Amino acid sequence: MPRRARTRRRWYRRPLALLLAVPLLVGGFAAVTLFFYFFTSVPLPTDIGASPTVILDANGGEVGTLQAETSREDVALDELLDDLADAVLAAEDSGFHSHGGLSLPGIFRAAFRNVTRGQISQGGSTISQQYIKNVTRDDERSVLRKVREAALAVKLERQYSKDEILGFYLNSIYWGRGAYGVEAAARAYFARPAVELTVAQAAQLAGLISAPSAFDPRENPEGAHRRYRYVLDQMVDSGWLDPARAGRLAVNPPAARRARNVEFKQAPYFLQLVAAELERKVGADEIYSGLVVTTTLDMDVQRAAEQAYDEAFVQPGIRPSGALVAIDNASGGIRALVGGKSYARSQLNLAQASRQPGSTFKPFALAAWIDEGNAPESWFDAPAQITYTEAELEAELGRDQPDGGWDPENYGGAAFGEMSLRQATEQSVNTVYAQLALQVGPDKIRRMAERAGIHSRLAAVPSLVLGTSNVKPLELAEAYSTFATGGIRHRRHTVHEVRRGGEVLYVDRARGERVLSEQVALTVTDVLRGVIESGTGTAADIGRPAAGKTGTTQNNGDAWFVGYTPQMTAAVWMGNVNNNKPMEGEFTGGSLPAETWAAFMSDAMEGEEAADFPPPPGGLEIVRPSPEPEPIVCGDGEIASEGTDGVEQCVPDPDASPSPSPSPVVTAEPAPEPSPSPSPSPEPSPEPTPEPTPEPTPEPEPTEDPVPPPTEGSGDGGGG
Repeated sequence: MPRRARTRRRWYRRPLALLLAVPLLVGGFAAVTLFFYFFTSVPLPTDIGASPTVILDANGGEVGTLQAETSREDVALDELLDDLADAVLAAEDSGFHSHGGLSLPGIFRAAFRNVTRGQISQGGSTISQQYIKNVTRDDERSVLRKVREAALAVKLERQYSKDEILGFYLNSIYWGRGAYGVEAAARAYFARPAVELTVAQAAQLAGLISAPSAFDPRENPEGAHRRYRYVLDQMVDSGWLDPARAGRLAVNPPAARRARNVEFKQAPYFLQLVAAELERKVGADEIYSGLVVTTTLDMDVQRAAEQAYDEAFVQPGIRPSGALVAIDNASGGIRALVGGKSYARSQLNLAQASRQPGSTFKPFALAAWIDEGNAPESWFDAPAQITYTEAELEAELGRDQPDGGWDPENYGGAAFGEMSLRQATEQSVNTVYAQLALQVGPDKIRRMAERAGIHSRLAAVPSLVLGTSNVKPLELAEAYSTFATGGIRHRRHTVHEVRRGGEVLYVDRARGERVLSEQVALTVTDVLRGVIESGTGTAADIGRPAAGKTGTTQNNGDAWFVGYTPQMTAAVWMGNVNNNKPMEGEFTGGSLPAETWAAFMSDAMEGEEAADFPPPPGGLEIVRPSPEPEPIVCGDGEIASEGTDGVEQCVPDPDASPSPSPSPVVTAEPAPEPSPSPSPSPEPSPEPTPEPTPEPTPEPEPTEDPVPPPTEGSGDGGGG
C-alpha cells in the first residue's frame, strides 16, 4: 500500500480518539467531584491554630522556637464592624453573596493564565474555596486538589449560611506573624481586639491575606501601602466606601507594630533567617504548625563567634557595631551568625545590611583578570593617584560616562613605583586595580562577582573595582566560599530538614555548582594567602593555611575582613549602623576586623585538621614581566649576594686573599735617559705613576620592588 494512504488513515483516527476521550474525561471529572461531595465532610475551624515550631542546631540541640504572639480566638461576625467584612470581601471575593461557592469567571480566567503559562500558577478561588484550602492545609498545586476544593466549597454553601461561612473564614484565615483568625491578627499588628479595628486598619489587614509576609507593613512598607490603596479602591468600586473618605484614608495608612514572633534562647539573628527560609520552603502559614526544624547552626561555632564579637566591642572607644557570619564551605550551611550587639534593642540583622565593601571587592576583579588567562605576576605602575578624564574613560570602555572622570588614589596617598598585581593585592593598592578595571572591564567584574555569589545589584562602572556598590556580609561570605572550594558555589542556607510528627516536609538536597574554573579560584586563593602572610591582613594570621582580604571604605566608614580556611569562610564587618559616619582613629580592615576574624577562627577551627589549599595549576600569561634590576657593582674583596629580602647586596668575598699590610708610600724616581740610537726621536720618559686612590664601595641599588612593609590598613583602599 502506498505510504500516502497509510498516513491519511492515521490522520482520520486521531480526532476519533479525541472525540471518544472527551466524554470519558468529563465522566471521570464528574465522578471524582461527586465522590468528594458525598464522601468527604466539610471541615470546621475548631482545630485551626498556631503551635510553636522548635528549632534545633546541626547536632540536635534546641536553639529556640518560632511562635505566634497571640493564639487563635473566635469572634462572632455580628460583633465585628461591617467595614472589616467589606474590606475582606473587596480584597478577596467581591461576588461572595452572589455565587454558590464557585466563581466561573474566576475559574476561566485562572485556567486561561495557567494554560498560557504551562503550569498551575493562579487559582480562581472564592472565599469558600480558600476556607476549604486553609482548614485542610493542602498546598499541592494539582487538578485533583482543585476538584476537591470545588466539591467541598459547594457542599459548604449548601450546609451553612453566607454569614456563617464568612465567620468561618475570618476566624481561620492566616494573616501572617503566626496569627490565625482576625482576633489574633488585630492584636499582632495593632495591639487591639478585632472589634475595635478602624476602617483603615481593616483595609490594611485585608490587603495582607493574599501574601502576608510579602505585604507586612513593617517589612515592606511600599508593598503594604499599594495593597492598602487597592483595598480602598475596591471598596469604593463596590459601593461600600465613600470616595472622599477613601482619599483621606489613602494618604494616612495605619501604623503597624513590630513583629515579636521569635522566642530565642540563643542565636536570635540566625532564627530570623530560619523563619524567612521556612516561608520559602514550606509556606508562611505552615511556620507555626508544630514543626521541628533541624538547621545548619553549630552552637560551638556560634559561641566562638559571639565571644569574638563581644571581645571586639568591649574595648574602650569602640562605638560602631558590626556583623560576623561563618559558612561551611562543603555545603553552604551557615554555621554561625551574629547580626548586632543586642537583639532585644534592635532586630535589624546587620549580616543582611547593605554596605560598601571597599577593597574586599578586589578579588572579583582579580578573578576576572585570571579568567582571561593573565597571571597575577603581571606588573603595573602604582602611582599615588591616577586621573582619568571623561573622554579617556569613554575611549577605554567604548561607551558614555555620565558620571564624568575618575581620580582613584591609594590609601594615605602612598606611591609604590612598579609592582606586580600579586603585590598590589597584598598591599591593597587602588591605582593598580583601577588600571586593571579598565583592562578587564566593569561588566566582566560585575558578572564574576555575581557568579561567585553576590546577589545585590551592582553598578558596572570603573569604581566598582574599589567596592562602591553595596553588598551584604552574607553575600561576601558566600562568594569567598566559592574561592575556597576551588570554584564550586554552594548557596548559603539555614534549614537542613523540616518535620511535622513523623512526616518529612523538606530535606535540603542542594548540590554545589561549578561557577569558576579551578585555575581561577585556586590562583585567587594563592594570592589572598599573601594578604595574611605579608600584606595588610597580617593581624588575621591564625597559624594555619588561610586566605582573605581587608577592606576599608573612604573616610573609614566601613571596615571589613573576609577570609577562609579550606573548611570554613567567615566575614566580619564593622561600621556605624544608621549612617556612614567615619569611625574614629585608624580603623581599617587590617586592624580590629582582622583581629576579630582571627580570634573567632582560631577558636572555631580548634581540633580541626590544618588542611592546606591545593596549589594553583599555573600556565597563565604574564602580561608585563618584572623589570630587570640594574647589575650591582661591588668593590675589591666583595661579591654580590641575594639577601633575605631578595635584594642583591655587596658582602665580603670569603675566597679573597687577605689584604697585605699597608706599605710606606715611595715617591717614583724619574727613569734614566735611554742611550742614543738611530731610531726616531725618542718619546719622552713617562711621568712617575702615583699609587691609585681606591674608589669608595658603591651603595646597593634600590630594589625594583619598592613595597614598604605592611602596616595596619596600608594601602587598604577607599571606595573611590
